[in-house]
Amino acid sequence: MAKPVFDLTPESTLKAELKAGKLRQVYYLYGEETFLTRMYADRIAKAAGGDEADGLNFLKLRGAPDPHSLSDFAESLPFFAEHKCVKITDLDAEAMDNDSHKELLRLIEELPDTTVLVICQTGIEIDDVKPKAKTKKLIQTAVKCGMVCRLQFLPASVTAAMAAKKAQNSGCVLSAENAAHLSELCGGSLTLIQNEVEKLCSCVQSGEITRELIDVLTPKLLDASAYDLSASILAGKTADALKMMDELFRQREDPMMILGALSGAFVDNYRAKLALNARKSSNQAAADFGYYGGRAYYFGKTCTAVRNIPEDNLKRCLEVLFRTNLLMNSSKQDSRILLERAVTELSVINRRR
Repeated sequence: MAKPVFDLTPESTLKAELKAGKLRQVYYLYGEETFLTRMYADRIAKAAGGDEADGLNFLKLRGAPDPHSLSDFAESLPFFAEHKCVKITDLDAEAMDNDSHKELLRLIEELPDTTVLVICQTGIEIDDVKPKAKTKKLIQTAVKCGMVCRLQFLPASVTAAMAAKKAQNSGCVLSAENAAHLSELCGGSLTLIQNEVEKLCSCVQSGEITRELIDVLTPKLLDASAYDLSASILAGKTADALKMMDELFRQREDPMMILGALSGAFVDNYRAKLALNARKSSNQAAADFGYYGGRAYYFGKTCTAVRNIPEDNLKRCLEVLFRTNLLMNSSKQDSRILLERAVTELSVINRRR
């Protein structure tokens, strides 16, 4: 797994420093776990004296900021406080012109000791292996002047425990087994888990959150459905796979999105098979591929599912998916028919004889 082109600070270091009351001048936070990204950004702002009602010492911005207005605020002294804090959400460096980008970098490098800058990326995907030029320069500057931290999905056991705890704090009961099921449906995303627990608690008031209620009220993520669909295909269960397809279409999922998710699941199937052939454990392989939290959980299930599947079968499956993608993008045939045909063909490849 390719590594980021810049130095990252572990989440544990960020957490420990905040607990000890230590602040750095610049924070660049990003990653797949947007709940943690927002949480740490808010904790940093609070530690720096950021108050929503305080327009004198706390400035909130979104997108590509005007560097001159930002400079006027950030370079002035705090008003009867120890710090000033600037929080910028979803700063798109690539959207800035060259002069504004250079001015932003200069500002970061010359921030006064009394100003804390927090850049919080929750709606912009950051490619930390091959970042674009302006984004790369911005992050490198943040590394030099403060810290850059990537927040990944937490292990499934942790997110499940947090779901159960949140339900308990709301006066409801969520068993460990049902909490794990809810976490799986939400793909390990704390943002989704928190929202779903709140919704479920509002339904049961102070009662028990059952699995039946979870299945009725919690929509399953497409990625999670794709893994289940691939498992049925690998088992050669064509009828079950087509029923799953019908359910996805009832949920109005786009055929191209379904194909993309299913292709991703089969890429993981193939990676899992290669890892098993190399005698690597599922945990080690997940770490090698950069899978964490919910993704690592699904990958572990994949390693079990492909244990008795010939490697050649998986290669043929990838060829079918690739061919289907070409047809969807180049022909006028109905996308649903193409997708159902592909699922049937995949199941036949893996049907036990």
